[in-house]
Amino acid sequence: MTEKKYRLSRRAFLRNGVVAGAMCALPVIVPSSVFGEDAPSNRITIGIIGTGSQGILNLKAFLRKPSAQATAVCDVDYAHREEARRIGRLSADSSYNDFRELLARQDVDAVAVCTPDQWHVPISIAAAKAGKDIYCEKPLAYNVAEGRMLCDTVKQYERVLQTGSHQRSDNNFRHACELVRNGRIGKLQTIKVEIPENSRPNPLTWKTEPPPAGLDYDLWLGPAQYRPYIREGCHYNWHFIYDFGGGQLTNWGAHAFDIAQWGNGTDLTGPVEVSGTGVFPKEGLFETPLSYDIEYKYANGVRLLCKTGKAGIQESPVRFEGTEGWIFVSRESFFSQPTSLVQSTTRPDEVHLYRSKDHHQNFLDCIRLRTKTAADVETGHRSVTVCHIGGIAVRLGRTLRWDPAGERFINDAEADKMLTRPMRSPWRL
Repeated sequence: MTEKKYRLSRRAFLRNGVVAGAMCALPVIVPSSVFGEDAPSNRITIGIIGTGSQGILNLKAFLRKPSAQATAVCDVDYAHREEARRIGRLSADSSYNDFRELLARQDVDAVAVCTPDQWHVPISIAAAKAGKDIYCEKPLAYNVAEGRMLCDTVKQYERVLQTGSHQRSDNNFRHACELVRNGRIGKLQTIKVEIPENSRPNPLTWKTEPPPAGLDYDLWLGPAQYRPYIREGCHYNWHFIYDFGGGQLTNWGAHAFDIAQWGNGTDLTGPVEVSGTGVFPKEGLFETPLSYDIEYKYANGVRLLCKTGKAGIQESPVRFEGTEGWIFVSRESFFSQPTSLVQSTTRPDEVHLYRSKDHHQNFLDCIRLRTKTAADVETGHRSVTVCHIGGIAVRLGRTLRWDPAGERFINDAEADKMLTRPMRSPWRL
């Protein structure tokens, strides 16, 4: 669909009387300025599903965009969704406990999925089938099988999806990857990434208790296997419990591996071998490793090394090492050897990577133009797949061979079983 057709469909939507009756009185022929890109009738309407810390950040980001309008919010925690409703200045009937009610609204063009990981794919698939475009937080999928299903569904329903891997819209990360792809450090040999330590203390004691009033705990669990409510295991701490997340390997690793894949030119494929170790907690509530030491090998000979970084560091730096130099890039730093590399420019005849300066605006622009985003569904899936197969190797404690085309391990049925999960009834894909 072209930008022009998208705008016409929005006008037709208004003329059909789906929104406020006063809008139906607008004449069919009006000055073009009335229907400019930022006019209320042409703004892209957004529903936020999951309004914890990341959901609020995304809500505020879209509120700052003249071409977007927050229309609805949804969260299973009443306090969270009320805070989001207040920030978005929305009426009470635009606030939902169940995401399916929000998806049923015809006046929502797109949704931002900012839930715990176990919900990313089920909600995103439902959104695609409901005709919504999707901004889905990273890691895009809870496991490899669900990620592939999401890719197929987004393509089938011709939806626009942006993975929340916002480093793709950072100039330094893009420039670093361009320099590597254009051979400025010689032949790429090794990529080193760091991920942070767990960012929350591991509760050593806890108790099961009834869920608090205002929290729909059964819907919070969703497709995850049932477990009694534990206050210390809910909200952000879910990252470190396998039923809901994959620890810092999927949380921050999704950022780091995304840039590693970009610089290596392997956005549509992945490693062919992985091995690694992790230090698992011996007590307490959390289950995911406290630290990692993982090595991946690619068909082009590049080695990708992932280790847990220094205590207190909450970012995911990437270092590309080649035969003639190296480049280090993070959210805070960008430097190289030779030092002149970071100041060099990409020539017109060289590889130029996708250029985006604003991740949320890029999503909105791609909705209008019906084009691929900076971190489209296949890219997001392939990046988090690197996280998942590394986590499986660590949990099994052995070297695994990976087939990136078939998205299966080679001759390892036990490892293959960990690429998917049983879903709690009645949820299914």
